[in-house]
Amino acid sequence: MLVIGTKLPGKRWREEELPSEDYVRQAMPRKLGTFDMTMIFLMVMFFINNAVGTTGAGAAAFTYWIIGAFAFFLPCIIATAQLGTMFSHDGSLYNWTQKALGSFWSFFVGVSFWVPGILGMVGSAGIAVTLLQGLNRNWLAEPRVQGVFIVFILILSAILSLQHFRVVQIIVNMTTVLMLCVIALLGVAALIWLATGHHAATSITRASDLAIQPGNYVLFSTVILAFLGANVSMTLGSEITDFKVVSRHLFRGGLLVLVSYLIVTFALLVVQGPQAASSGPFSIIRTIDQVFGKFTGGIAVTCVIAFFIILTALFNSIFARLLLVAALDRRLPISLGKLDENRVPLNAIIFQTTVAVLFAAIVFLLPYLISLGNPVNLSNELFTVSLYAHSMVWAISSSFLFINLLALYLRDRRGFHERRIFPMPVLWACIIVAPLACVLAIIVTLSFSPIPQQIPSNIWGGIVGGLTVGWLVLAGIASMVANSEAGWEDLSADV
Repeated sequence: MLVIGTKLPGKRWREEELPSEDYVRQAMPRKLGTFDMTMIFLMVMFFINNAVGTTGAGAAAFTYWIIGAFAFFLPCIIATAQLGTMFSHDGSLYNWTQKALGSFWSFFVGVSFWVPGILGMVGSAGIAVTLLQGLNRNWLAEPRVQGVFIVFILILSAILSLQHFRVVQIIVNMTTVLMLCVIALLGVAALIWLATGHHAATSITRASDLAIQPGNYVLFSTVILAFLGANVSMTLGSEITDFKVVSRHLFRGGLLVLVSYLIVTFALLVVQGPQAASSGPFSIIRTIDQVFGKFTGGIAVTCVIAFFIILTALFNSIFARLLLVAALDRRLPISLGKLDENRVPLNAIIFQTTVAVLFAAIVFLLPYLISLGNPVNLSNELFTVSLYAHSMVWAISSSFLFINLLALYLRDRRGFHERRIFPMPVLWACIIVAPLACVLAIIVTLSFSPIPQQIPSNIWGGIVGGLTVGWLVLAGIASMVANSEAGWEDLSADV
């Protein structure tokens, strides 16, 4: 068994090398160190609004964060560290599934992994718009105006993504550090609130406060879905400086993510109480306003808005790598594998930005062009259903982390043990527990509607589940068409 982070031994484990592996290794600079990757991991994994959503259950939120961390988040980190050490290539889950299950499943998983990334771009831009709206209720009041601003952020993020990735990385590092400062400020705000004689707005001292009850079961899915994406940073696997970075950034970043969620949850419960959940993401800024004043709150909201704008650009850069490697492997049109003078996948970024803009236009502008009820409600319904369906797709693709581990172990136990960096009991626990947690989260998500006044829970599951299946089917069909196009390009080139 290897020590975590050591260089891999010889080549007993012989796998066919994909064309993308050699090309990216030569074309992309290996400049991402532990700090860079930790900041990427934290930015991708920490959606501060997730903590806001859990406060409605009071102190029980802490119980769910801890359960989710041990039942799903930690296993995902361990699986990603194991697979990333074995195969440190761009594409992460796409590449690992190729090694474990072959080309059919790797392409299907790659497409399933890519779709949530596109919707994640729209979601992060939407959070930035929500925070802007919190500054003044009269701003961005109508969904169509919100949609215009989301499209603007998507285009702005695309322009940023087209810069040299080192420039993007420096901005990511700076913005993430500022977000960490906001998180620390929230923690200090809670302590000052208590130290100055105020009572906590939520009871958090009794054991019954932390209890799991039928009324807060939905928090389990909220927390599990918040922990999706532990493997996203390893989509840049070929661009890290050495193998030690893989495990180091995952565990350090994972600890920062969990602690950040706990701090934000604690601060909101102490200063504002469970009603913070109904106030949305801007309750974070109100907490800072309440303790430190409007000036400090203004600085904080600027940092948080900047965080989500840069996150949109980071999503664009990272998920463009999936299109890049798939194109280089002749599974997508070859044009998507083009790099510009900055070593940036130009066509891939333009393509997925176009897809994201079209999706935003459909959700926020189309309801005003068709007569299907109140356009405000319709936009909210479309956006909510789409985001939850994207979470279902992401959860399904994430389960392949553990399927891949099992398949690799069964295919070549000796080779697996040579590259193993964790004890087998730990890996077995991850392979068993995490998929069960994922399935349970999907069931809970489909059972409880987050907007019951607009979409009752008895039809919510059918809508979201049907859309999830539909997206997977359409993604598979689109993949076959794109793969055929790539094959035709190869045939034409040979002729």
